[in-house]
Amino acid sequence: MRTAIVTGSSSGIGEALSLDLARWGWRVFGFDLTAGDSPMTSSDLAGFGGSVEPMVVDVTSHAAVEAAVASVLAATGGTLDAVVANAGIREAGAFEETPAVDLKRLFDVNLGGAMHLTRAALPALRSTPDSRIVIVSSAGGLSALPGLAAYCGSKWALEGWAESLAHELFPQGVDVSVVEPASVQTGLWDAGTIHGDPDGPYASVIQALEDGDDRAWARALDPHSVSATMVAVVEGRRGLRHPVGLSARARFLARGVVPAGLQRRIIGRLTHQDPPVRSPRNPDGVIMVTGCSSGFGLYTAVELARRGRRVAATMRDLSRRGPLDAALAEAGVADRVEVLRLDVTDQASIDEAMAVADSWVRLAGDVGRLVGLVNNAGVLAVGPFEEMSSDAVDRVLDTNLHGTFAVTRAVLPRLRGHGGRIVCVTSSSGLGGLPTWSAYAASKWGVEGWAESLAFEVGPHGIDVFLVEPGAFPTGIWRDEARHGSSDGPYGPMVDAMVVADRRAAESGGDPVVVARVVARAFDARMPLTRRPVGRGAWLRWAARGIVPFGVQRRAVARIVG
Repeated sequence: MRTAIVTGSSSGIGEALSLDLARWGWRVFGFDLTAGDSPMTSSDLAGFGGSVEPMVVDVTSHAAVEAAVASVLAATGGTLDAVVANAGIREAGAFEETPAVDLKRLFDVNLGGAMHLTRAALPALRSTPDSRIVIVSSAGGLSALPGLAAYCGSKWALEGWAESLAHELFPQGVDVSVVEPASVQTGLWDAGTIHGDPDGPYASVIQALEDGDDRAWARALDPHSVSATMVAVVEGRRGLRHPVGLSARARFLARGVVPAGLQRRIIGRLTHQDPPVRSPRNPDGVIMVTGCSSGFGLYTAVELARRGRRVAATMRDLSRRGPLDAALAEAGVADRVEVLRLDVTDQASIDEAMAVADSWVRLAGDVGRLVGLVNNAGVLAVGPFEEMSSDAVDRVLDTNLHGTFAVTRAVLPRLRGHGGRIVCVTSSSGLGGLPTWSAYAASKWGVEGWAESLAFEVGPHGIDVFLVEPGAFPTGIWRDEARHGSSDGPYGPMVDAMVVADRRAAESGGDPVVVARVVARAFDARMPLTRRPVGRGAWLRWAARGIVPFGVQRRAVARIVG
């Protein structure tokens, strides 16, 4: 009998899928926090030959998932044919007014749950022929949705991670698929919260979201219609992405084809959002840049100062400010830059930096106020996902993803009164997955989905959000400690090939100052592009996104990694 694990199995899509798989003769182990409350009974499956065995598991706990998977493997003799990462929650409303603890929980469930399940199950999946990993995403993983910035960020992160994983596991005989349903009639709507003050600065976003939810519920899919597609995928339907429902298919077709700015205008009108107000260029004021001790952040701080801007250059460790000080002195712009300590993973550090910024307003008025933010701070960790430690993955997500959220939440109330611009330096990894880059891709895809959704909320306040997507450039991010995985393990040939390919890409990337100039132009230009790839590799991946079928991309990557 074939065996599968389904998370979030006590209701909605997970319950429907568990029952349908059992009717197809599968032995299903259902992981859920409320497994004991499931309405499923053995009579539901009489005569079908399969079974559903509920287990109480918290998917946000790596230890709990690992123990549960071990229990399943003990019961099946070590074989596992499929895992379905379906558990998910929804948080909606104004991003600025959503508690940080709820944002973290959202990602812990929607992204972390899938990661914990996959990591624990991979050894068994690799040893079972024709095994599969099925990730349940959402139409919100295909394009931005107003009032759902964090939720879309979690689903985009899931998609980027899954795409990289699909490249990585194909040589191991494990297929990866992503199912992207439109709105579905599940308890997800009732369990989530709409955050924000209905009389506050984001009142129109909250009202439009509530009205939109009512319209979406009226045409939402039945969970069993989604389950039918998922059963076909679990049974072996090929392909990476499987949108379900009209709106999901439309978003799938528009992905990478319809420009982000045009999508934003269309979706804004369809969802009755307040029209955006063009952000001012604000020649006076201060632009804050994170991660300035090296790389893009250092070059960006210098370039902005060269253009006459006042800059708050921040970094986690001020003992590493030497290269920045030297570059500023050489350019003759040290007097235009204030260097501050800011650790994007530490809320107290963020608050201290904001207090310093507030003091500038009291001292200098409008000249001292924040008018822009460059979210640049980031770390790198690459290697086969199965061989990366949980700590390494968490560090990437905490810095690249949650750090960006935390700094932006702190800056937004300081921009709303007069408008401004936010630039997120992501990566070409936010445009397409690569083997051994799954954790990093998740962090960058998550920022991109969140940023595009956030633009709906802040646009009416004269705040624009832009994405700069560099390819590989020779910067300080390429450190030996960023690499994980063994040349002697099951992924050895891939690890060795990707080390060579990554080094070659970085060495041929050109001058990183080019990226700094693109970032600086986003503050000077009258109407900057929403997305701006930088570098040949980034432009190629941008052009391929949504146009070149994933199977073709996978074959091209396979040729690179041998």
